[in-house]
Amino acid sequence: MPDDGALHGLERELHRELPPGHPLYGARVRAAARCEACDDVLFRVTDRSFRWAVVHLTWSGGQEQPPWPRTTSLADLEGPLTRRFLHDGTSDS
Repeated sequence: MPDDGALHGLERELHRELPPGHPLYGARVRAAARCEACDDVLFRVTDRSFRWAVVHLTWSGGQEQPPWPRTTSLADLEGPLTRRFLHDGTSDS
């Protein structure tokens, strides 16, 4: 779990990268965790139909073109997608 400064940096990078039309464009998000193994970031989403998103930031420092940054939305933190993000060794099958 990154410290508060690092979490805010992840949020700033996300907003820099989001192009119009991206599911998180204009969303209110809070970074919750970062996987150092694959660079994915877990964001809490407060104003969309889904509550969580796993985002693979590109670290380009600028706006991306769809489908980047690659994003997987999650209704909650249960299930195979969350386990894969947490790298607990479980399988989707």
